[in-house]
Amino acid sequence: MAKREKVDHVLENRFSEFDKRVFVLKIEYEKYFSGLTQIEPVKERDELRRIMRNFQKEFIPVTRQKYRLRMLRARFSQIELYWNRNLVMIERGTHPKMKFRADLHDKERRSMLAEMEQAQAEALRRKPRKPQVSQSQREDKAYRQVFDSYMKLRKKTGQSHDMSYDSVRATLSKQVRTIKSRYRCKTVKFKVSIEDGKAKVKAVPVR
Repeated sequence: MAKREKVDHVLENRFSEFDKRVFVLKIEYEKYFSGLTQIEPVKERDELRRIMRNFQKEFIPVTRQKYRLRMLRARFSQIELYWNRNLVMIERGTHPKMKFRADLHDKERRSMLAEMEQAQAEALRRKPRKPQVSQSQREDKAYRQVFDSYMKLRKKTGQSHDMSYDSVRATLSKQVRTIKSRYRCKTVKFKVSIEDGKAKVKAVPVR
């Protein structure tokens, strides 16, 4: 009759604990490969490697437990090969899950940019446009400012200030034409000042 081998129950419990931790680590790696977690569970993997090395250093007389250790080591090695293949694909950017997620993020980014551009274009369309000001309107505004300043100084100096805007503008326009012809300039600037107690307007060529 064959002698029955005595099973080391402490070692058996350690094997079971190792098997459970491998199962949990598999789940953690799947989360990492799927992008649910951002950090690879390297620390736990290194710890399981250390435990497996310690198992292999121990003297295990029971045949059944030797066989179980070989099965645990083979399964753990096979799982590590699977993890390594996935990690290489991630580094190369060819991992299916990572590539799908990257493509999805890129699509969302392009869609967001398109929406922003559309919103900006819509805002520009709705923005009230400034009315176009003609050259004659700009000139009239400039003459009006000179006229107002001139009338204020005439009032200040006690001179008559009930002059017609049209007559003053006609005089100023004539001066502009004369100065442009004489000095061959494109722009004429008016200076309103008080000289000898009287308000005066001087046309100055701008070169």
